[in-house]
Amino acid sequence: MEETFVEKTEEEPILKVEHLKKYFPIKRNFFGKPIEFLHAVDDVSFKVNAGTAIGVVGESGCGKTTLGRTILRLYDVDGGTVVFDGVELSSLKKSELRKYRTDIQLIFQDPYSSLPPRMTVGSIIAEAVKVHKIVPANEVHDYVLGVMKQCGLQPQYYDRYPHEFSGGQRQRICIARALAVKPKLVICDEPVSALDVSIQAQIINLLKDLQKTMGLTYVFISHDLSVVKYITDQIMVMYLGNVMELGNTERIFENPQHPYTKALFSAVPVPDPDAKMNRIILEGDIPSPANPPRGCKFHTRCSQCMNVCRMIPPAYLETEENHFVACHLYNEEIMRELDKYDAMYEEELRLQAEKEAEEYARKHRKRTRNSGSADGSADGTENSSADADGTTDGTADGTEPASTTADTTAEETEA
Repeated sequence: MEETFVEKTEEEPILKVEHLKKYFPIKRNFFGKPIEFLHAVDDVSFKVNAGTAIGVVGESGCGKTTLGRTILRLYDVDGGTVVFDGVELSSLKKSELRKYRTDIQLIFQDPYSSLPPRMTVGSIIAEAVKVHKIVPANEVHDYVLGVMKQCGLQPQYYDRYPHEFSGGQRQRICIARALAVKPKLVICDEPVSALDVSIQAQIINLLKDLQKTMGLTYVFISHDLSVVKYITDQIMVMYLGNVMELGNTERIFENPQHPYTKALFSAVPVPDPDAKMNRIILEGDIPSPANPPRGCKFHTRCSQCMNVCRMIPPAYLETEENHFVACHLYNEEIMRELDKYDAMYEEELRLQAEKEAEEYARKHRKRTRNSGSADGSADGTENSSADADGTTDGTADGTEPASTTADTTAEETEA
């Protein structure tokens, strides 16, 4: 398959994701064909400009990590497009993706399991440099030492093994490995979640400094909203594979609009003992992505849920400049016709109740008919016995008249 180039202007974003989907099969039929899927990423769209950072936040299981791995094509794309630097990656074969692997790198969440234990730090960082021929072979050693210094690693660490380092140092090694191939886009999959708070600050400051010096673009996946606020330029809030809200970082923190975003941001601690927190507690658990609820996926936990939310998925609307929300509360057309949707929902409930009543009546008639057949079989047996008795009695009675007739004939003969 030939590479698909998208016409790019100076203002065109370096990463453009449109209606991206990734489903995992969880059930197959007799012939091995998938018939049930887990909707990990379901119609996600966003853009990232070069040299900026976008934060992806949400509860566990909302599809953040799957989104990052699908952008990297570690998972195949099931729908939508991923355009990076004017090239549509989602249509390329794996062999054609090789030359773009250096442009997009991933920093893994766990620095303990993401480093091979039998390789030294120098060989770990140098491996991709040699494979992709970033520098001539005789310059690899000095180049790796320069990358290590840039990431805060001492030269004497070159011949040491990962088990000899702390968590923060291991994460620096992971960052150095990712940056050694001179990427343009780095996907950070919760790079500081496994680290001490003081070490987190060092790593975040390192990432910001590297972004300025190397012009990097980040897709920063995290649970920690305070970290996301510090390092990102825009925030995308995900829930059950969908985008709930997207906008500039400062604007979303000042004016969160989606009920889920409000609840999520209300959990951010404020470093002020006198500040009063208006914590929003979400009731219930996240529904299964294998069987998502109809309509808005968040309606089962939303305190502002309306009947229309139970029937129709919300449109993705721009409520203000560069601020997008997927919620019926901001759809003027929907809000004007709430009575119509209330009537539609009540009619659906009525039809469903009638259907359930008919189904119950049908099952009841079937049970009654089966019970009657069983009783009828027992009665038929008794009637057969009675007929048998009647036949026996009739035969005995029939014998007596026959004897009487014979006696009468004998008397007439004698006379």
